Amino acid sequence: MTTPVKLLSVPLLLISTLLSISVTTEAEVTEENTSPINNIETIIVTGRRDSQAIGKLIGAIGQVTASELDLVGHVHISQAAARLPWVWLSRGNGQELLAAVRSPVFTGAGSCGEIQTSEDGLPIRPTGMCNVNQLFEVNSEQAAGLEVWRGPGTVFYGSNALHGVINTLSPQIDRNYLSLETASHDYHRIKLGWNRERGAQQWQIAANGVKDAGFKDDSGFDQQKLSLKHQWAGTEISSDTHFSAVNLNQETAGFIRGENAYRDPLVWKTNPNPEAFRDAQAFRLSTRLSNSSSNSKDNPSEWQITPYLRHSSMTFLQHYLPGQAEEKNGQTSAGIQSSHKQYLNADTSLWLGADIEWASMWVEEFQANALGSADNVRYQGQHYDFEVDSQQLAAFANLESNLSSNLTVEAGVRVEYINYDYQNNMLTGTTRDDGSACNSSDGSCRYFRPADRSDSNDNYNFHLGINYQINPALSAYSRVATAFRAPQINELYRLQREQQINDIKPVQLKSVEAGLRYYKNALSAELNFYRMNKQQVILKDSDGFLVNDGETSHRGIEWQLSYALNPDWQIATAGAWAKHLYSKSSPLNGVSVNGNDIDTAPR
Repeated sequence: MTTPVKLLSVPLLLISTLLSISVTTEAEVTEENTSPINNIETIIVTGRRDSQAIGKLIGAIGQVTASELDLVGHVHISQAAARLPWVWLSRGNGQELLAAVRSPVFTGAGSCGEIQTSEDGLPIRPTGMCNVNQLFEVNSEQAAGLEVWRGPGTVFYGSNALHGVINTLSPQIDRNYLSLETASHDYHRIKLGWNRERGAQQWQIAANGVKDAGFKDDSGFDQQKLSLKHQWAGTEISSDTHFSAVNLNQETAGFIRGENAYRDPLVWKTNPNPEAFRDAQAFRLSTRLSNSSSNSKDNPSEWQITPYLRHSSMTFLQHYLPGQAEEKNGQTSAGIQSSHKQYLNADTSLWLGADIEWASMWVEEFQANALGSADNVRYQGQHYDFEVDSQQLAAFANLESNLSSNLTVEAGVRVEYINYDYQNNMLTGTTRDDGSACNSSDGSCRYFRPADRSDSNDNYNFHLGINYQINPALSAYSRVATAFRAPQINELYRLQREQQINDIKPVQLKSVEAGLRYYKNALSAELNFYRMNKQQVILKDSDGFLVNDGETSHRGIEWQLSYALNPDWQIATAGAWAKHLYSKSSPLNGVSVNGNDIDTAPR
């Protein structure tokens, strides 16, 4: 179902490639002064809603800069994220992935809810309806940076920021360029960057398109991404408007099977599911209004207000399930992020903020194939068709104080309320879509559709941390934090027989961590230790039912080290060791798994 993209001619390809090379060379000369060998301290924005020096950060974060992203030129975002400790984006076919940040590689309906995915601090999906592959919806190929917060997010984030936050910084074009790339397996990519400044205003375009035939049969994809930005710097108020659009048409490859199948090219190049596909579109529009007031010499303040609008839709074949039902889903959402930072004195600042979000979400599932007998519990026909409207309100406060020239403390708390209004557009219960029974002991089919209802929950999270500057090059931090995630709508309303909605509650996490950082001349190093415990973990038992009584434990060590030999050469390493264990769960096939490694959890 992929739409072909017309390719440019070979002469144009060669000319444009030479143009790209010449522009890149010019940029390298410009960026030479910001080489790590000059010990310029790294600035990040992901922990809070303003910039912060990484050496004073109370928490663990990794960054891939714009120049590094440009150097890597990743085809898939996993190639860039692999540079960061305990960040693993396990690539599937095309642009698909399964994510891990201080965690197992999550799978299943709620897996995407364990790690927050944002662009410029704005979640790219509404709470309750993420997608495990949703990172293809950001223009990481031309991003101004990739920042990954490891561990529970700060109080500036709410639901979903349990194990971490993956935040992409939207493109910031500083030069005009056009580049084309070509590679094996009929891979072609075009990138365009355009920037124009006039007075206090700046316009920019960042766009790219990809055609990839894939290294397996019938496994290619076409993808287009567009980022439009307008920035205006007034005397008192500044604005930053960003429009982002993405389209993906993918022919999905199924899993090969058999012992050592990956060793045989005649096997691993085949696609067991040439009928599989994924078509997806998404767009986001936001405007960040900000002000920095210095009217009061002793107590200046800053504020930000960011209204946003989002929409996404997706259609894909569940080729990995018996019957291969087709799923369609989508969402339209809008909201406002706001925060106010007040300097109480020269050493203390207080953030107060409120976030509001509304979303309209929908899910459909239809199985065109008959599976065995006509009365099979996985019957041919419509399985689900429901809509969910959500309303979300949150408020937070965060206090930071320098108790001395060496000691900084930070404390914050966030409260959040979310309500789901669910509407079933089919027959209620476990019958077929025409009301007839299935061939089971009680006549029920596999799929259970609840009656219309509303569900809501209140949650809160907090953090408390300290940072101590031991000497100009060495600092140490410690942090205690909690986090939560609301159930996804697919966990609440896309049920199987005998499941109960009331049994599904928000997942809770508690964390403690500590770390050391060293920055001097060309050498930078960081070492982190952490331990996390989760309660009310949503798991799937051996009967395929979702249960909410699980508990897991997570502990580990992370390190990253880099040394700049000169402005052009750097040596770097990053790594982690961890244990992710079941500490309490329902028996699977009558056997307790407590104390076992969690599925897909590498050490």
